[in-house]
Amino acid sequence: MRRLHLKEAAAREVLLVRAIESEDPQGAILTQEDRRYASATALLDHPVGENPNQSQTGAFLHRRASLAMTRLLARYPALRRVCSVSRWPKWLSWLVPLAALALGSATNVLDGPRLNILAFPLLGMLAWNVAVYLWLFLTALTPRRESRPVLHTVERWLQPVAARLAAQPTLERGVSRFAGDWAKAAGPVTRLRISRTLHLAAALFAVGLLAGMLARARYAASYSAGWAGTWAGAEQEIEWLLGVILGPASWLTGIALPTAERLRDLREGSENAGNWLILWAVTTVLVVIVPRLVLAALCALRGGILARRLPVPGTEDFYVRRLIRDALGRPGTARIILYGLRLSEQDKEKLERLARQALGDKTRICIEPAVDYGAEDAWLAEQGASLGEADQLLLLFSLGSTPEAENHGAFALGVRQSLAGGGTGLTLLLDEGGFRGRFGDRRADERLRAWQQVLATTGLEPVLVAIGSTEEEVGVRTLERALQRAPNTA
Repeated sequence: MRRLHLKEAAAREVLLVRAIESEDPQGAILTQEDRRYASATALLDHPVGENPNQSQTGAFLHRRASLAMTRLLARYPALRRVCSVSRWPKWLSWLVPLAALALGSATNVLDGPRLNILAFPLLGMLAWNVAVYLWLFLTALTPRRESRPVLHTVERWLQPVAARLAAQPTLERGVSRFAGDWAKAAGPVTRLRISRTLHLAAALFAVGLLAGMLARARYAASYSAGWAGTWAGAEQEIEWLLGVILGPASWLTGIALPTAERLRDLREGSENAGNWLILWAVTTVLVVIVPRLVLAALCALRGGILARRLPVPGTEDFYVRRLIRDALGRPGTARIILYGLRLSEQDKEKLERLARQALGDKTRICIEPAVDYGAEDAWLAEQGASLGEADQLLLLFSLGSTPEAENHGAFALGVRQSLAGGGTGLTLLLDEGGFRGRFGDRRADERLRAWQQVLATTGLEPVLVAIGSTEEEVGVRTLERALQRAPNTA
């Protein structure tokens, strides 16, 4: 599905208004008058045609969402908290690096009164950073996947705010839905901001560590270097290790590294720490500070670009298409196609009422004659070319029927393939009828799993409805939620 890309603030408003409207079909939170006003004013400011381009659609949606948010915020000030919490906390961008700088400076105290050339703060810092670079390299070779911890973090920021709206259940549901939508939209840019902050913190930790060492050398009466520990007799190995770690710095500065004999003298002994400070400072700059600052800058650049292009549903989304259609005053069309089942006139009238309430009063609803079992190929050959003319297509099957891939699955797949490349929304419904009441929940759930297995190859997820027994309000909400999902167009 083609998506629009908006600036972060615009995407936030569009997704929040979309979530609230989707959970408020009756207009209890954002009234129908508010919606008509927002659409009409946005259409005047940013006209759209029958087939608007991405820029026109994005400008219309942003303007409409801004107008709707103005009225929502006036009535529900708690939504300001939702908008605030959904933003990246800028204070983290400087607090974490500054804390790392302070920690790096304090860590130098652990090294004692002299510079231990094999101390953990120095070797540990280098080892950790090399491990991070290796992990980044390996992850760059694997396909990019959604970062679930980041998505969950973004959602957790918003869920407590949603819980505070318990007095307004519809608004609470809207905010909860927005939390999930916003986590998916803002997850990549949030991940980059977290990475930028951590890279900068790592660089400043190293700066703090070096600053502590240099400050001690500057203000201490004498600052010596040596080593101690359980490495006695391993001077050859230490010589090799220091060559690997400090070799580039030695080559750049011209400062010679110690031989095994000199290292043997330095054990439990000491010498002036000046050259060692230079070697470790240059190594830290080369291995930690410069690479981390470069990575932080890259993450900041990529995050800045993504923040200007956050994805939101585009013109193939049911919600967006309905907004544009209603704004233009064009009635929508919906075709309901029954396969292998018969509905009474009373049930047909109820189904039509449910669809009209879910899709809008102006929508033209057409419940077509049922397609007979086994006649799907002939029906598709005759009707397939015209399926894309409707705004919405609803396929209705019976849960009581035993699903068969060569019939039910082939019919659903054929309908979807007929819609390939178009903007028609496709929803597959399973009418429970009296099946659950007659056979119980266990049998009904088993049958549903059988349907899901048959339909797995089609990419369609069935939605359960109970046309004859469900209260209309519940039926409308079920149908709306099915329609508000991303359209199942190819």
